[in-house]
Amino acid sequence: MADLSVIGAAALTCLAGGVLPWINAEVVVIGASMVLPTEALPLLVLACALAQTTSKSALYGLARWSPQRLPARAARLLGAAERHRDGRSLVALVLSGALLAVPPFYLVTLACGLVRVPFVSFALGGFVGTVTRYAFLAWIAFALAAP
Repeated sequence: MADLSVIGAAALTCLAGGVLPWINAEVVVIGASMVLPTEALPLLVLACALAQTTSKSALYGLARWSPQRLPARAARLLGAAERHRDGRSLVALVLSGALLAVPPFYLVTLACGLVRVPFVSFALGGFVGTVTRYAFLAWIAFALAAP
């Protein structure tokens, strides 16, 4: 039962971290991985990746359907994304942002919403990249925490 509490708390923190960029979801995944048994790691990774994808989907929706609600600074920075209106280059950035966090997935998410990258492409690329990144971090953290 304690394992589910750790996984639930980590997932909720990752959910918040998807919209609040100062919450570092990677640190949460690493910390939870260090205290959970091996068999709980796949559930941790999936729960955190699903939470992150859910919150990024909300950000995507905000940028796509209510761009006037974005902070002025974010709107200015993302104005450059308009020249990629076809979205092909941004789809590649979704996987890169989710997998490596370079460029920051937060900005990639907003840019994808603004230029109307197809949602399924965005969500699938984001989920696959996030699962891969979190699985790698969990594996490294577990390996380092093992006696």
